[in-house]
Amino acid sequence: MQKQKHHHKLKKVIQVREASKPRFIDRATYFAAIVEPLLTLPQAYQVFSTKSAHDINILSWIGFEIMALVWIWYAIVHRERIVFIYQVLFFIIDGSVLAGAILYGGRWL
Repeated sequence: MQKQKHHHKLKKVIQVREASKPRFIDRATYFAAIVEPLLTLPQAYQVFSTKSAHDINILSWIGFEIMALVWIWYAIVHRERIVFIYQVLFFIIDGSVLAGAILYGGRWL
């Protein structure tokens, strides 16, 4: 009987902790997951508007794309929605910078 009471108390503590999770940080994380990749847009705009990518290192942007794919895979396996959204946005926007770098003379090293 004692074991059952202890289990019941522990269950209540877990429920209280889950209920008190900070919702602000959840919203802030979603905000950051959308805004942070968008901060790369000026780089993409610059490459395509000037048709020049001489200061863009292609290998770095390939690396960013590969790392985003690893994070996307992680998000799918662990069902992490926020990580998935964040990394898919990065993959798309970074891909546009990479494409511009290849089209307009980015450096390989």
